[in-house]
Amino acid sequence: MLTLISFPPTLGEPSNSPFCAKAMILLEMSGLDWQPRFVPMPEGPYGKLPVLETPQGVVPDSALIQKWLEAQGTDFFPGFDLAARGMALAVMRMAEESLRWQVAHDRWLDARVWPQFFPEVFKGMPEGLEAKVQEGQRQGMTWHGVARYSEEDRCTLAEMDLDALIAVLGEGPWLFGAKPTAADASVLPVLSMIDRLPGETALRRALRARQPLMDYVARGREALYAPLNDRLYVSG
Repeated sequence: MLTLISFPPTLGEPSNSPFCAKAMILLEMSGLDWQPRFVPMPEGPYGKLPVLETPQGVVPDSALIQKWLEAQGTDFFPGFDLAARGMALAVMRMAEESLRWQVAHDRWLDARVWPQFFPEVFKGMPEGLEAKVQEGQRQGMTWHGVARYSEEDRCTLAEMDLDALIAVLGEGPWLFGAKPTAADASVLPVLSMIDRLPGETALRRALRARQPLMDYVARGREALYAPLNDRLYVSG
């Protein structure tokens, strides 16, 4: 059986990491037998999660996990030509490397969110860790750039991504047609975590003002999150 090392469920999400939630959805899509192992701190070759334990060794990173599952025979984009696969990858990267940073900023640095987020994620952690963790995140996000913007400008950038997702979604139930693909496994957790931010930020308002995306999130929770519940319950 495959074992996915993951951060634990938090705030209604299968994991507090969108990359761990993505890997869980991909594993479900693959049809292979797997189980989660929840840990509070990162581990593995790159010091981050998720990490998949396989008979051939460990596979770190959700994108590499997807690649490994494809090598086992899973086609996450059936019927797609090279151009369509390229478009799907671009959408995934937008969610993971643009919108995901917006989520991270609001979780770690926004005073309306952080006091509710920290106790959920760091239950049982040593006293005094809060300030150290937050300062580390602030430095990292300042270096990245997302923490340099005003909330108004951050929201403007996020709205560009959200509107691009609406354009890709069109009238379809999923991003690329009638059935979920790996793109949905990537995008759904990011949007769902924006909706479940425990504070009223401009980012959360922007998402909730876009009904097509809220409808998409509801479908995704039903179709892609719900099948994970038995595994999460048994392991958690």
